[in-house]
Amino acid sequence: MSGDLAADALRDVDAAKSLARLRARLTPAWYGPAAAAAVIVPALGEAWTEGRGGWAALLSLPISLAGLAVVLVLANAARRRAGVMVTLPWSVRLRRAAIPLLSLLAAGIVTYALCRQFGADRATTKVVLFAVLGLGVWAVFALRNKSIGKTLAQGSWRTDDHRVRVG
Repeated sequence: MSGDLAADALRDVDAAKSLARLRARLTPAWYGPAAAAAVIVPALGEAWTEGRGGWAALLSLPISLAGLAVVLVLANAARRRAGVMVTLPWSVRLRRAAIPLLSLLAAGIVTYALCRQFGADRATTKVVLFAVLGLGVWAVFALRNKSIGKTLAQGSWRTDDHRVRVG
């Protein structure tokens, strides 16, 4: 009897871990636009400084570094928001990110090819490319949140016998 109770308790712990992992993967609604802006603004800054030389060229490096820092801070804030720090192995993270990363890469290649085809200069190509990538990042986060929200609403993170299906 106590063995069954212990097994049930372990299943409940596994289900709680799974639920916590799902909730930790949710990102706030403002994260997508902020990440997009953090990608787009440095590209705009570099395009503005291109051809100006002098102090404007020196300004482009801190703008780029600030954009990178904003993305890193946002990623950390999104993880801490749920109150659960879930660290997964890099192999699992890369497997989850494979389709979004490949989609963004394909969108970037198509955008670059179209810009070159239509004769856009280097600065315009860079701004358009980073705008597409920034908006793509926003879309990835929105779709991921929608998928996680649907999973949480359906309760499909556990079955009737409490075995975890989503990890």
